[in-house]
Amino acid sequence: MPAWFVSMGPLGWPLALCSLLTVALLLERLSVFLQLQPISEKTLLSSAAACRDCTAQACQKRRPSGWRYGLALLERHGNLPAEQREEVLGCWLQEERCRLNQHLRVLQMVGVLAPMLGLLGTVLGMVVMFAGIADQNGPVTPALLADGLWQALYTTVWGMLIAIPALAAGQGFSFWAERYLERVQMLLNRCHLAFNGLDLSLAELPDVQTSVQLSAS
Repeated sequence: MPAWFVSMGPLGWPLALCSLLTVALLLERLSVFLQLQPISEKTLLSSAAACRDCTAQACQKRRPSGWRYGLALLERHGNLPAEQREEVLGCWLQEERCRLNQHLRVLQMVGVLAPMLGLLGTVLGMVVMFAGIADQNGPVTPALLADGLWQALYTTVWGMLIAIPALAAGQGFSFWAERYLERVQMLLNRCHLAFNGLDLSLAELPDVQTSVQLSAS
């Protein structure tokens, strides 16, 4: 084993397991979030056009994913009453939220556990260091103290290096998921109104501001 790993003592293996788990979860969540299809402002405003594009024959040739799956689900159950369509979309949004937030609590748990393991390793290392100093008959030199403290603090350093990326990634992915789901919900609400004969899009009303100005004059 390398000297830096041996210096961490019995807490080296738990910290190594935490680091491997953090890297694996980061890569897995990153692969999921990078596959999310962003919703542009143009798509959000022209929600009725997005519904028509999703229900077009060209879009049905392949299995939709992300928010396009929600639109396809809305189109598939378009013959149901509005309340039942809302329940279907609500269930799908809840499943999508669970899918995006999967493993994020594990990341946050590792971020909390890793520095505690590092601190425990530091305390154990200092106990061993002071026990060795107590058994020594010669003078205690600063070099001897520095060498013992360096080895004792090594586990705390590694615990913090594991905790910071884990906590940052957990909070970042959670914020990313909520922002994405908010825009998906806005798009589905607009499309749901379009199915009911209403349309919140202003793309087809370019002269609204002009008409208001003429009326005011």
